[in-house]
Amino acid sequence: MNDLHKLLAALIAFSCYANAVNIFDFAAVTNQSPTTTAALFNATDESGNLTNPNNTYGTTDVGNGSGWGSSVTQNFNGVARANPGDQNTASGNTTTYFGPTFYAGINRDAYKGSGGVMHSNGNGFRIRVNNVTQADIDDNVANGGAGGANGINFKVVFMFDANGADTNNYVFGAGDTLTARLAAANNMGPGTGTGSVNRAYSASYRAMVKADGEYYAGSLYNVDLSALSGANSSTFDLTENSASATWTLMDDMVSSINSLQWNGNHPNNLTVDGTTTISGSELTNITQVGFYLETTAAVNTGGYNFGVRQFSAEATAAAVPEPSSYALIAGMLALTSIMLRRRK
Repeated sequence: MNDLHKLLAALIAFSCYANAVNIFDFAAVTNQSPTTTAALFNATDESGNLTNPNNTYGTTDVGNGSGWGSSVTQNFNGVARANPGDQNTASGNTTTYFGPTFYAGINRDAYKGSGGVMHSNGNGFRIRVNNVTQADIDDNVANGGAGGANGINFKVVFMFDANGADTNNYVFGAGDTLTARLAAANNMGPGTGTGSVNRAYSASYRAMVKADGEYYAGSLYNVDLSALSGANSSTFDLTENSASATWTLMDDMVSSINSLQWNGNHPNNLTVDGTTTISGSELTNITQVGFYLETTAAVNTGGYNFGVRQFSAEATAAAVPEPSSYALIAGMLALTSIMLRRRK
């Protein structure tokens, strides 16, 4: 009988699940996507025809393409989003965004940085940290900020709709993966010049998922800042099995409170400190995926970028069995019932 039960369970599982599919995929392209400079966005050929394939919105860019670079300044409310074709203006730079729709939010100790989006020279979906003074850190320490004695803390989350989530019940199957390419500015590290110091004390990444209407944070990855040196950025390619990973429930992640983290009314809703965890294989009805970035900045002039240049996610669609599968399952159940009665 045990063999019969195992066969029945295998038939039910086989009939209810399809193969893994890619539910989200993004890659920044240097100077091209998901934003670009005004000159490239509005470029034309000798006949006056637009040559940028992303310039399909009937809009005109003005500036250097950085209009979305520091666009995330509000808390994560789960509703506010940026769509392809939307424009944002910052410091006189009006920029068209043509990446995937995203939902984002920030928690921070001081108004010294923000979240944003740039082409890969700006590290894709990123945290942008600005100048930090010792007075900023002293003020943060006095108020009990999340950065503590070490510096100014920033947390940013980006979420993206899963392709086909409106018609499929996505789960994480045994072979499904989440991949990301992090980009950390090398000046976050100790550098090599005389008197060089870290601009950052820490930088970390987690994958994110929204399942059954709840938000979950994945495994923690800490960037080794001591390995950073030289100009430009270093990249880190990460791949994890989403089904075997442990996911932490982000209680009350949605909030419209936009004060600093150390204010008494701030919910610190982007802090991963929950005690409720679940295996990825137990998540159902996955509708969004994304990632969480955190960094603590030291005293610095010039700031730095820390972001994700590439991100992709796989999931498995839990399909409704075909009528023939239902008939097979019903037959197996009937056979099991008969054999059980005979044994009695």
